[in-house]
Amino acid sequence: MQTVSLKTILTILLAATPASLFSDVVRGQARCLNDDDVKRMLAQVNSSGNVSVNKKLRNTLLKLKAQDQKSLQESINEDRKADGLLEQMRASRNKNTAQLCPILKEFGWPDAGLVGRDGAAAAFFLLKNTALGLQRALLPVIIEATKKGELEREDFAGYIDRLRLSAGLKQLFGTQATIKNGFIVLYPIEAEAHVDDRRRQYDLMPLAGYIRVLEKVYRLPLVRSTGQLTNLFVEKPNSAIAKTTGASLFEGEAVAEDEVLRIETNLVNLNVSVYSNKLKTRVSALEQKDFTVFEDGRQETITFFASTDVPCDLVLLIDLSASTSGKRDLIRQTTQRFIEAARPADRLAIVTFSDTTNVISPLTGDRKQLLESTAKIEGTGASNVWDALKFTLDQVVGPRTLDRRRAVVFMTDGVDNALGVWGIGSKILFADLVEAVRRSDTLIIPIYLDTEGGNPVFKRFYENARKTLAMLAEESGGLYYTARKIEDLGEVYAQVIEDLAKVYSLGYQPTNAKRDGSWRTVKIQIPRHPDLITQARPGYYAR
Repeated sequence: MQTVSLKTILTILLAATPASLFSDVVRGQARCLNDDDVKRMLAQVNSSGNVSVNKKLRNTLLKLKAQDQKSLQESINEDRKADGLLEQMRASRNKNTAQLCPILKEFGWPDAGLVGRDGAAAAFFLLKNTALGLQRALLPVIIEATKKGELEREDFAGYIDRLRLSAGLKQLFGTQATIKNGFIVLYPIEAEAHVDDRRRQYDLMPLAGYIRVLEKVYRLPLVRSTGQLTNLFVEKPNSAIAKTTGASLFEGEAVAEDEVLRIETNLVNLNVSVYSNKLKTRVSALEQKDFTVFEDGRQETITFFASTDVPCDLVLLIDLSASTSGKRDLIRQTTQRFIEAARPADRLAIVTFSDTTNVISPLTGDRKQLLESTAKIEGTGASNVWDALKFTLDQVVGPRTLDRRRAVVFMTDGVDNALGVWGIGSKILFADLVEAVRRSDTLIIPIYLDTEGGNPVFKRFYENARKTLAMLAEESGGLYYTARKIEDLGEVYAQVIEDLAKVYSLGYQPTNAKRDGSWRTVKIQIPRHPDLITQARPGYYAR
């Protein structure tokens, strides 16, 4: 991770404050300024008159900024859960609005001439952490102050992103995120393939580096929103914001040819696990007519159906990092049990990883070769969990076909060094790994191996590990398992193979034929069997 200064980190902390909290402030506070107040401030910014520095006001602004930063940093250092951190941000936003409004009414916009450059920067810091209504009202003032060099371009970029999100628009610079279900969730970005070009123009680090910093500072993993969070704002879209902050900022920017991926067919393929909500036992054979599929709430016509006897391409991905050292014989033995439990028509591959990834055996149906290959399971090292899964998806999993299902059975404690304290970790961002899983029809089946050992120092890292593994399973439609110790793996593997025999395949051609890259939500029901539940990926990108 690239080195960043304390100032940059604190700016990032503010930039990541959830946009969805902006409307939670008392409405009267958000409307503390009228049109005449804004006009007066705009004239003030454009004035070239000399004004003596108001040291008292400058010190007040610097103090308020320092208090806000300290409060947030203390919340993070206390290792609060995500909900507690979110609540602290909400309280901070309310407080800053109440404190900044009277200052603006009395003194106008605190520019560098009035409070010095550091005082002006503190005022802008506070403004970005106040009510959305106040931020909207001051948009023309902030634009002029930035043009005159009063405010930093990187701070202005974050301000623009927030206002665009408030109008139901995608952000331009990727500065804005929220916290949801224990994850940092990055809001959608307009033409993301070009985001680093924009960030460079506004003195921002590349998006990947920014994401790394957010994860390190907040101690939470980050994922990209699929779009459901885009319009969760109380305020109605503001056309003035759309016009002021639109594509004219980047005239001549073209969409790269490879930005929108094309596929040869628009058949949406889904792997669906079916269980009884009473006994969790195998269900009687179902037929195509038993299933109903909905895309974005609209019922679709199933045009492809395959029962549970379709063979699988299974990759067993085994964590050999230091947390499992000294257990190699047991790992070899349980791997052999996995091979023996697989159905005769299934093809298997075995891959191990620590800080590097090794293919012990490529996909094959030769059980003798597979069993012999387990002798090569050896080594140890750091834990690059995400890189290993991405390598497996790219290099080991078989090609997509309708006559075979694909799955990665992923035995690991899930603690990637990228989110831990033991080293650099995976090169790939977790957010990018999730996107790769969303674009694949491969089932990810994590088996969480508990190596925590009760050490409270590492509690957050293991919580994050379990959350990331559960998300990979959910986004792919796979199931999530746990093993208390390596000795339990044999039984867990047998259960995995049994559960894979409960998977059906469905396909449909969506009524909405547009390939606009949008996220489509998919739900599967079995109406005539209310006792049955289904597990499948929650949606797909229409590309």
